[in-house]
Amino acid sequence: MFQGRADKTFNKLRSGELPAPPAIRTLMDSDKEKTCSGCGEIIQQFERYYFARIRKVMVLRFHLICHEAWVRFRAAPEAVQKRSSLSRT
Repeated sequence: MFQGRADKTFNKLRSGELPAPPAIRTLMDSDKEKTCSGCGEIIQQFERYYFARIRKVMVLRFHLICHEAWVRFRAAPEAVQKRSSLSRT
């Protein structure tokens, strides 16, 4: 089950559906049920999760394993080059 969540998170990162780290602010929380930004599964009320805010524009929530996958993600060199050339235009 946990490996499946990490795989789903990596797939979202590879496809560009999820922004690559770093986030400006990350903290750990738990409260109401939320949808994980990584795997898309529900983060249950009793589960701890990571909350990441990116440039005051986007809020992401992750299961612990999905956050680990997000932090460890390294984009392919051609994807990084493509992203940086888009930001200059």
